[in-house]
Amino acid sequence: MSLFKSSKKGNAGELDSFSYSPGYSDMRGESHRDTLEKNDAGEWIIVSRNREYHSAPVIVTTYAVDQEKAAHFERFIKEKNVISLANRLKSKEFICDHSPWNFNIVFDCSAVGGSSYDDYSIGQYKIYTPNDRELLNELKAKFYALKGDMLSETEETD
Repeated sequence: MSLFKSSKKGNAGELDSFSYSPGYSDMRGESHRDTLEKNDAGEWIIVSRNREYHSAPVIVTTYAVDQEKAAHFERFIKEKNVISLANRLKSKEFICDHSPWNFNIVFDCSAVGGSSYDDYSIGQYKIYTPNDRELLNELKAKFYALKGDMLSETEETD
């Protein structure tokens, strides 16, 4: 039984985006998220959004991504059935004043008979086996390895 819940054919469609937010204390309004997405030209890039405290500007940094490495990353996600980790049971763990780590994976499934987009969230407050944790560490390492040269950096204020 496939855990790719979106497609009747057992294919998760094409990767639309992938994001990762590390766990961090957010008592001061801190936030961090890196997102693999396509630019207007259809090329993969990573957009990193970081804020150090509540009234600080959000620093938006865009990085180049090698397109072949991005394709390999998508194959890794599918071959290792990473999205199955979204189905893990919730844990009883909860930390106040903390933003939990989270991976978010979005597939465009319209070409394979699924809904237009399927979204999978893999987060801190679930029960993972040691093998699951090893896979999550490998996923994070492969994701960060995609980040190439810095293309731009801007500030956004509220």
